[in-house]
Amino acid sequence: MGAYMRRREFIEQALCFGTAFSVPAMHAAEYADIFGEERMRLGVLSDIHVATEEQLPYVEMAFRFFDGWKADAILACGDLADYGLEVELKFLADMWFKVFPDGRRSDGAPMVNLMHYGDHDMVDPLLYVDKPAIVNRWPDREFRIRDAMFTHRKESWERCFKEPWEPIVLKEVKGYPFVLSHFTRGEPGNERGNNVPGLEKFLANLKFDPSKPLFYSQHRIPRNTVCGDKVYGQDDGTTARIFSSYPNLIALCGHAHMNGVYEKSIWQDNFTCIAVPSLRYNTTMGGRENCYSIPDRKLKVTRYMRTLDTKPGHQGFLFRLLDRALVVSRRDLVSGGRLGPDWVVPFASFGAKPSDKPFNYRRRAKTMPVPEFAPGTKVSVLPKKYAWDRKRVKHLMTPVEFPPVLAKAAEPRPNDYEVSLEQKFGDKVKVLVKRRVYSPKYVAAEKFDVENVCCLFPQLDFPKDGGTVRFAVRPCNAFGRHGKPIHSDWVDLKEEG
Repeated sequence: MGAYMRRREFIEQALCFGTAFSVPAMHAAEYADIFGEERMRLGVLSDIHVATEEQLPYVEMAFRFFDGWKADAILACGDLADYGLEVELKFLADMWFKVFPDGRRSDGAPMVNLMHYGDHDMVDPLLYVDKPAIVNRWPDREFRIRDAMFTHRKESWERCFKEPWEPIVLKEVKGYPFVLSHFTRGEPGNERGNNVPGLEKFLANLKFDPSKPLFYSQHRIPRNTVCGDKVYGQDDGTTARIFSSYPNLIALCGHAHMNGVYEKSIWQDNFTCIAVPSLRYNTTMGGRENCYSIPDRKLKVTRYMRTLDTKPGHQGFLFRLLDRALVVSRRDLVSGGRLGPDWVVPFASFGAKPSDKPFNYRRRAKTMPVPEFAPGTKVSVLPKKYAWDRKRVKHLMTPVEFPPVLAKAAEPRPNDYEVSLEQKFGDKVKVLVKRRVYSPKYVAAEKFDVENVCCLFPQLDFPKDGGTVRFAVRPCNAFGRHGKPIHSDWVDLKEEG
């Protein structure tokens, strides 16, 4: 009992001072004792991407996961289908009604559908029409063109989900409002899908309690908010301007497939925004040797390692709505394992100055713990080997290997690692090259992120005239702060040959 009270008091005090950004996982009763009664449970997904029957097993797995957890609703931030065909949406809808007949969980309680369209649901009929995956499944080209939902988005939704469709929808779950914005590329004023026509007026006409959260969901990321200004898939910035007038608004978005481990996937300023990971596959930020990033592909930079494995993604969030806070649990839906500590958004933070909110980036950059290696952790330099870079050029590589920093109860894992090649000049040390790398299980549940991390250095990184070198490794958090370095032994390149 004493240990529990210490943890409870610590969390309460931290939240009062606005410094807490994550907490150790707690039982529902413990959360209720601190933040009030639990009022609603919400399962949150994005980017499901059903193309054929092959994707249905993980869809059913996710639905049954939320059914067993007794969610009151399931929200999905778009890209329900993969190639924009109604037959794909029907696969998803049929699975919905299989798991939730008549819109009810297995225990008979209501389950509310809070899904909406994304850009893959609204692609031009000719954009994906000849993709091999759907050509093999539906050989009739005229059928593929005719079945594209872009030209009959309203009718497709109503046929599949048996409910009315509008571009912007208001639904209510246990007294909490949810505004759902379907991706409507091609509509007047939204030819490219980068904004939401009519949203400002829609929100202005709503009646809601400003002390409670107003949930909003769209597909693309509101520009210059969650995940930062370099993330893939941002809209034109109109929505963020509108949301700035609603401090209690919690915006959910997808599109980027940003993995749920990334600590910048939650953001607070004038409002709150959360990036939801993909149920099918996930991405990382760029700039790392083994990153899987769409913007990174466009850079004229050589990456010397293959991308880390981001498939299967199968991630989602569990939202608990309590009297005074939203608790977000990040999960690998296959193993049920957590991706990181729970995020707790106190409703009292809605009225605070942006800089005082617990998930404000500037604040977290100062307060987020810096990961550190365990004492005695060693860096190993393995024998050179030939390997290919991303451009399929063969190099003689030096592998540098080290154990990861393991997860702690209330602290996130490292976001990535900085590995530096250093050279000794008398009593001075010069950094020759810095490379960043993710752990091989970075996007997996915490319990699986235990494998050694490897970073490859091509021969061209080393001084041609020899010298004495070593490697330094620092763990990094998502906000740019580095832990203390660990080192390999010094090696004389001339003696090594």
